[in-house]
Amino acid sequence: MEATGYRLIADEGELREAAARVSAAEYVGLDVETTALSPLDGRLRLLQLATPGGTFVVDLFGVGSLEPLRGVLEGGPVKVAHNSKFEYSFLKHECGIAVSPIFDTMLTSQLIAGGERGLSHSLEEVVRRYLGRELDKTVRAEDWSGDLSRRQLEYAARDAAVLLPLHGKLRRVLREEKLEYVARIEFAAVPSLAEMELAGIRLDRRRWRELERVVRERRDRVARELEAQLPQPEGVLPLEGLGPGINLNSPGQVIEAFRALGLDLPDTREWTLMRVDHPAAKLLLEYRELQKKLGTYLETYPDYIHPGTGRIHASFAQCRVPTGRLACSHPNIQQIPHEDEFRSCFVAGEGYLFVIADYSQIELRILAEVSGDEGFVRAFRQGEDLHRVTAATMFGVPMEEVTGEQRSAAKRINFGLAYGRGAQSLSAQLGTDEERARELIDEYFASYPKVQRYLQGAAEKALRQRTLRTLSGRVRKFGDTSGLDRKARSALRREAMNFPIQGSSADIAKLAMIHMRRELEGLDARLVNSIHDEFVVECREEIAGEVAERVRRSMLRAGETLLRRVPVEVEVAISPEWRK
Repeated sequence: MEATGYRLIADEGELREAAARVSAAEYVGLDVETTALSPLDGRLRLLQLATPGGTFVVDLFGVGSLEPLRGVLEGGPVKVAHNSKFEYSFLKHECGIAVSPIFDTMLTSQLIAGGERGLSHSLEEVVRRYLGRELDKTVRAEDWSGDLSRRQLEYAARDAAVLLPLHGKLRRVLREEKLEYVARIEFAAVPSLAEMELAGIRLDRRRWRELERVVRERRDRVARELEAQLPQPEGVLPLEGLGPGINLNSPGQVIEAFRALGLDLPDTREWTLMRVDHPAAKLLLEYRELQKKLGTYLETYPDYIHPGTGRIHASFAQCRVPTGRLACSHPNIQQIPHEDEFRSCFVAGEGYLFVIADYSQIELRILAEVSGDEGFVRAFRQGEDLHRVTAATMFGVPMEEVTGEQRSAAKRINFGLAYGRGAQSLSAQLGTDEERARELIDEYFASYPKVQRYLQGAAEKALRQRTLRTLSGRVRKFGDTSGLDRKARSALRREAMNFPIQGSSADIAKLAMIHMRRELEGLDARLVNSIHDEFVVECREEIAGEVAERVRRSMLRAGETLLRRVPVEVEVAISPEWRK
């Protein structure tokens, strides 16, 4: 090695020698430098591999091919990387190399933090927090496509080398915090997420633009109807085609307009408006919903279609939220409206079909599992309609006499209480007053007493012990709760009730992605979207049936890994569009 602690590799002979040296290590720091932030827009420039004996910096513009390193990167030593999805994506896209096994220091830092707010998980911050060192990252913004300076090479080598001591420290903390199992899930899910981002999903631009036109017409019609209901503020003239003259985003103006109608609103939030018995309130809710669909989705999503692939390649983050649910951005294709008119715009490629699979009531099954409530567990074991069973018990009627309205109320309560909702929120959803909502909640808990004990116990544990865990051991840390006011305390209790349920659902979903990737290996099939407990796989038409069965098998296996008392059910459909 050179005096600076790294060796620059610029030809195939040196690369083979480096491969032999690296393969003997147990852990290898892995980092890359690239000419852009996406493998679809840029190239790999450097690959850095750090061993206890020194660091190899491979100049891909010089060596051309990483084939001599394939065995090391696809097996052998554990590759330690910070945000390994980035390294995996570039190596997979440009070289066809699937990095394994992985230890990700960023994901580890996020797991250990347990949702603690305000913490950065950048490499420089994690190194500062756990090693007490300072990293100079100013070189990162320089041009990596031309001749590289010694300063750039040393920077690249340092970023890889620091991963080894960081790994040693984080591995000990993982063990102390009993997070090793959930960390293995997160590390193993990295390839699935990286490959899903690379695959992308196809949006039919023509259908989308037509839908935009239709929704804009609906919005303008509703705006005119709303304008006829609301008095205009003094001195303000309505603008034709742009809705009412008042600013619908101004709570003050909306409250003033409703006061002129004889309606005093405490605020303009959705659940407040839902309880107002006046056409203007319903029109305002509809107007806002249509405006959101236009501004958030219809007007912006075509801009995300990549010119080279013709697909949308969204970005998924594994541990950005405390529950471990995937977060999606650029754009958020997890939050596409459920209506068929939206989802049917996402289409499989020519000669391909979508296999669309989701878990049946997975969060309620998890609630049955963790609470052990006999009524809940029995309903799932006997394959009964849980919402109908709940309605029959709550309203004291035979199952066959449960009305649609009663079942709908039971469904909202089933899901609402699993999310820690109280009487105020549920009353808005049910279209009733808070007193009646509270009565229904009491009747519900009388039917499922262990569910109540579990939810209240989770909330008290969060306040008292300040930590909760999912079925896989994922931890949520709540910090000092002693100084919380009533509002903050209530919010924490709601979060605590939901965390083990939603977090366990996230654990199951990631296990499903891991199994799915292995099941689909060698087939012309790939995961193109994940919406919490729903998966969209694109595959050749002629193998759609086989793929559907493999996806189902993967999901059942994942659910059964964590749920022991309650059976798991998966619903699968095959379609040329993203709709069942």
